[in-house]
Amino acid sequence: MTSFTDQNPKPQATWLLVLITSMSTLALAIITPSLPGIGESFSVTPESAQRVLTVYMVMVGLGQLIFGPVSDRFGRRLTLLAGLGLYLLGSVLASFAPHLEFLVLARFIQGLGASAAMVLPRVIINDTHKPRAAAASLAAVTAAMAITPMISFPFGGILFEFFGWRGSMVVTAFFSAVTIVSALFLLQETNNARQTSLRLASVAVDYLSLTKNKQFLLFAMNMGFHTSIFYAFLNFLPFAFKHLGYSASEFGYYIMLLPTSFIAGNLISRKLTPMLGITKMVRMGSLIIVAGVGAMAGLVFLGFESAWGLVLPGMVYSLAVGFSLPNATMGAINAVGRSVRGLGSGLAGSLQMLLGSGIAASTILLGAAEDTRIGLGILLLVAIASFITTLFLVKDSEDT
Repeated sequence: MTSFTDQNPKPQATWLLVLITSMSTLALAIITPSLPGIGESFSVTPESAQRVLTVYMVMVGLGQLIFGPVSDRFGRRLTLLAGLGLYLLGSVLASFAPHLEFLVLARFIQGLGASAAMVLPRVIINDTHKPRAAAASLAAVTAAMAITPMISFPFGGILFEFFGWRGSMVVTAFFSAVTIVSALFLLQETNNARQTSLRLASVAVDYLSLTKNKQFLLFAMNMGFHTSIFYAFLNFLPFAFKHLGYSASEFGYYIMLLPTSFIAGNLISRKLTPMLGITKMVRMGSLIIVAGVGAMAGLVFLGFESAWGLVLPGMVYSLAVGFSLPNATMGAINAVGRSVRGLGSGLAGSLQMLLGSGIAASTILLGAAEDTRIGLGILLLVAIASFITTLFLVKDSEDT
């Protein structure tokens, strides 16, 4: 378990952590409205175009396994700057991609860099706060961070209509450069318990020990299930809206309502978590997610597929994720030892992204781009599974 002492460094600027974390979401959301257009541009199937998202999400997941333990040894700041540099490189390469395979490779690099922006801010928060305070602080950061997809979805649609899909990658390159400069001058080191060495065998043993930590795995699985629903929405809802006759920019305007609801959930969570605790918030959020996804699936299966029939239940889901995700994240990190917080955060984030991207990709492979009912049927089962994981959670001693 972790402990909090007077030796912990001061909290970092919230706006800076928001900016850093937003990089991973920006590259995911801003290109989503362009998916059908990318398929048409390169004359490929929706399944092939979807690799632009899948490869990115997989690398965000796998990269956290690297950047987490590296930050335990070399510090958060240097590790984060290296990751942001890779993100910038991938963004520039993607802007000039001559064919789909090159674009997928560029997204591979971009996703690897984005993994550092995903895993390290939450470790920095955990470095500088007590458990419940860390969950509340992360809720504030993720609430502000949710503004990124809220803006990126419609902005990405507008960029596509005026400049094509390359415009979105130019924007990610610009903002990554701004983030690197900001972090270089303003971010301070927060890892006061660095490991003295970084050996692959030792890292492997530490990872293996975490796979035997029931509380950690339950929180991480919950994170992955909830994330997979959102990523699946990004994969097949653009095609659902296209079938309903909406343009890329119109889809962007509708889908921005989901992160708006997510912001509200995070702000509510920030107030409720200190009173209810981490485990209760995760359990409550998971139950509401079942209701939201169930309502969406029910409407579609009954033949009432419409823009609002998809978006309104999606907003219920997003509100509930605002309750559960920040708390599940901190619950997972608090379930591991203080000296391996980066490693624990990395594995939790990796499981979250890999499970999320795997389930999301499966919806497309099974035909969700052509039939929304397939995707929603899968996601309802995922939502139920996420709630079941919460039934086995115990109140952690650090949840105080």
